[in-house]
Amino acid sequence: MTIEPSASPARGGAAADVTDVAGEVAEVAAALGPRRGEVSASISDVLATRIDDLRGDPALRDLLGASVEGNVETILHVLRHDLDPRAVEPPAAAVAYAQRLAQHEVPVNALIRAYRVGQSHLMEWAFAEATRRAGDVAAAASQRIVLVVMEYVDHVTQHVVAAYEAERERGRRGRHALRVARVRDVLAGRAASAPDDRLAVESTLGYRFSAVHLGLVVWRDPGDGAGADGAGFGTFERVALDVGTALGAAGRPLVVPWDADSAWAWLPCRDDAAPSREVVAGVLARHAPGLHVAAGSPAGGVEGFRTTHDQARRARDVALAGGGEPPAVTVFDEVGAVALLCADRDGALAWVRRVLGPLADPDPGAERLRETLRVFLATGGSLASTAKRLQVHRNTVKYRVGRAHEVRGRPLGDDRLDVELALLACAWLGPSGSSAPAG
Repeated sequence: MTIEPSASPARGGAAADVTDVAGEVAEVAAALGPRRGEVSASISDVLATRIDDLRGDPALRDLLGASVEGNVETILHVLRHDLDPRAVEPPAAAVAYAQRLAQHEVPVNALIRAYRVGQSHLMEWAFAEATRRAGDVAAAASQRIVLVVMEYVDHVTQHVVAAYEAERERGRRGRHALRVARVRDVLAGRAASAPDDRLAVESTLGYRFSAVHLGLVVWRDPGDGAGADGAGFGTFERVALDVGTALGAAGRPLVVPWDADSAWAWLPCRDDAAPSREVVAGVLARHAPGLHVAAGSPAGGVEGFRTTHDQARRARDVALAGGGEPPAVTVFDEVGAVALLCADRDGALAWVRRVLGPLADPDPGAERLRETLRVFLATGGSLASTAKRLQVHRNTVKYRVGRAHEVRGRPLGDDRLDVELALLACAWLGPSGSSAPAG
């Protein structure tokens, strides 16, 4: 036995003998043994009265009673036979009750508090029995009972909380698997087509298909960790929720895990306004580095649910196509044409070379000329707007635009749209597959 009682004064001034204390404790436990059903029922009533979260259905109440009775019986056995409270196995009913609470999503704090409250109430029964018994070692015996029960409760609480967390994780994985399966069915056109089926899927997902949806792909840089143990998905959920709040979403997002490093999300929108890349980037700046978001365009109904998701995935493909560090936010409306070119990247780069000529070279000088010409064309040919956006003098813009035409070998003509698209593709895909847009 690892717990030693403190000496207690005895008749004649001598300290209470350890053997006498152990014997007194054993007698108290033996006296309570026949009444363990009454003791257990009393504790169960106190728990159900004082802890609101434990007032469940009758089946839960019965399991609570079995858990309490199993713990009371084990504690009395430990006290009666002077056993090490940390060497005993938790009662099976106590473990089963913890798992059931996890299944019913009862907070774990309610379980921990139940053991503290139960411990206190059991002490009242033990002290009442000890004080009814004559003897000089009653105080030392009461102290020993307190120490033993405290160690037992600490020991068992660790086990049942571990069982609770393991069950909650199993349930979470099961719910995720079901939600992922249903989402896949919707995306593949196998579900949510008929009204009745749509209601069933909405019930499983907790998400309505009648809304206007904004599809997102949220991912982290590989190797950042925390994905396999579920912590990564929690981060993705928070990002989607914060993005929804920042964009004024009409409700909570639907978020499902895709793999250890990414998740799919849908935001219910109030209108079909395109998402702001700057707003989403501001949200990501409040989270850990290494997170990225690709967004589709808002679209309504079940078909819109599929379309915006497909666009978000294509936008992510564009973000990753350059091979370097992807931008924090990629919006499909800004890269839709490039997304189509990504289906044949080699062919796209060959076409870019044909349209831009030497202007598509990978050297820094050509890159500066391309970016200046791209912004110049995007601003409608405004030297002032281009200079402001690139933070250079307008004469510098004028020189670079003229130089870009010289390097390309011919001025803009009927192929202006091709040049704009080629410059955009070059900015995202890079002439050597390494650059991303400057802003």
